[in-house]
Amino acid sequence: MNVNIMKSTAAFVFAASALAGCAGFEEMNKNKNAIQNTTATTFVQPTVFNYEYRMINRSFSMTSQLMQYTVGHQQNADKISNYRIMNSVTAGYWNDFYTVGGNAQAMLEQARKDKNDAAVAIAEILKVLAISTITDAYGDVPYFEALQGYTSGGTEFTPRYDKQKEIYRDLFRLLEDANTLLANSKNNFDPTEDYMYEGDIKKWRKFGNSLYLRLLMRVALKDDIDVATESLYAVSKLNEIFSYPADYPVFESREDAADVPFDDTVTAMQTPFFSWRAGSWNSNMICERLMNEMYDPDADLSDPRLNFYFDNKRVGAPTQVTYQELVPYVDIVAHYNRGLLQNRDHYPIMSLSEIYFIYAEAAHRKWISGTPKSYYDRAITESIYEWNPDASASTVSSFLNHPNVTLDGLRDEAALERIMTQKWISTVLVGIESWCDFRRTGYPEMPVKSLAGNDGILPTRLLYPADEEFRNPDNYKEAVNDWLGGVNNMKTNVWWADHNQKRVK
Repeated sequence: MNVNIMKSTAAFVFAASALAGCAGFEEMNKNKNAIQNTTATTFVQPTVFNYEYRMINRSFSMTSQLMQYTVGHQQNADKISNYRIMNSVTAGYWNDFYTVGGNAQAMLEQARKDKNDAAVAIAEILKVLAISTITDAYGDVPYFEALQGYTSGGTEFTPRYDKQKEIYRDLFRLLEDANTLLANSKNNFDPTEDYMYEGDIKKWRKFGNSLYLRLLMRVALKDDIDVATESLYAVSKLNEIFSYPADYPVFESREDAADVPFDDTVTAMQTPFFSWRAGSWNSNMICERLMNEMYDPDADLSDPRLNFYFDNKRVGAPTQVTYQELVPYVDIVAHYNRGLLQNRDHYPIMSLSEIYFIYAEAAHRKWISGTPKSYYDRAITESIYEWNPDASASTVSSFLNHPNVTLDGLRDEAALERIMTQKWISTVLVGIESWCDFRRTGYPEMPVKSLAGNDGILPTRLLYPADEEFRNPDNYKEAVNDWLGGVNNMKTNVWWADHNQKRVK
């Protein structure tokens, strides 16, 4: 079969040569994780799998260190936990998710040719997933021209950088369209083309609207700043989705979650960690910031997720310290649970618990009805069961009522901090969610020490890849000189984080 490959100056590499677990074109033609040049629905499995394969890899190596889940144990100071992010990281992330975006756009065009409305909707959802992942990390990025250019086969295309706000406006349009199309679609598609939902279009509709909630919350704090003629009205739309579940169904059970299957017995479905040796795995130590929130023997606190997140050690390492200061921790520090996570049979793009954390924050801000505590308790409960379905009701109840966990007696910023801290714990290895939450709310607090780079500022964005300055010079310079003030930096807030409604440092 033909496998189309697209390359671009904005890093669109149509997911062929870099497909996860594929040694080359011959193997790629033998597995469902390779794009086949047939009907639109054959794009679903490879696009979903490749998104999550790349995302859990980036989450493990980048987000974990940025958000003080882990501490890099390298001898030099140029590590992400010290707020020093190498170009190889920023360029890799850019390439990874523009690849997925290119696949989604190609699926969308094929679905229109097939006159398959359900496939159009799923392609729109996947396009939104990929592009939001890119713009949330960098800010203004190529979007409108980029996606048009690379599916038409352009190899020297130089797309303009679009404003994040206008990108989001279009992403919301796509999600609205996807919801409408799936509401009117009746037939599921071949389950062998979709290992996540087995071709169930009702579940795809729920995922699209759940993703909609995530992105609406992302931008909602801009509503009070934008003038009425330019507002995205995120708060009102969030309330509408919450209030009218028949019109906008979202996740209702853990079975609805966007859990991507992995299989250590099938080469093309192994996790990115499958062949990692102990040295590579242990180069990321668990940070004391996370450990101390989940385990405090003096306070009789032991999070029910401890044994699933970590190995059997219960010591965290300090962040932003020298290599010599980390040496004493080598034999006593905790690491991610290699036995479980290296070959876990699924990883979530989005879970049910996230829906309830969104509702908890929205209720706290008086954007929806109900009590923050009811949604918060449900969010933590679901998070526990997502990791340990066999947890006892008494264990969950005891944890929810612990003084370090409960919302009882907390108000205003203290309550918001508690909600966001528990959401941070629950989104370990879930993309860049905790980093996005921190940038828009300031929670949870991330301690900064003298060794931190970037002037002690937790990076607000990733740098544009260095080669963009040469591959797409005019549009790159225009973007840098416009919203970044002339310097490609990690201190300028992306659009949705540029407001004053976050924690005062």
